[in-house]
Amino acid sequence: MSLDNLVSVIIPTYNSEKTIGICLESIKNQTYKNIEIIVVDKFSNDNTVEIAKKYTDKVFVINAKEM
Repeated sequence: MSLDNLVSVIIPTYNSEKTIGICLESIKNQTYKNIEIIVVDKFSNDNTVEIAKKYTDKVFVINAKEM
């Protein structure tokens, strides 16, 4: 794998406020830096989306029927 290749990490979430920060921090701390993080949330009713937005601007909330 060339160091120029982009790696996309897609994380599905639902009410994951207790674990999403640890997950995203772990990805952020990888030695390979050409990474984009995409969080796809299924209408969480906790702080999952707010926490995820601290790490990436690619946070999508999708309708449950789409999953």
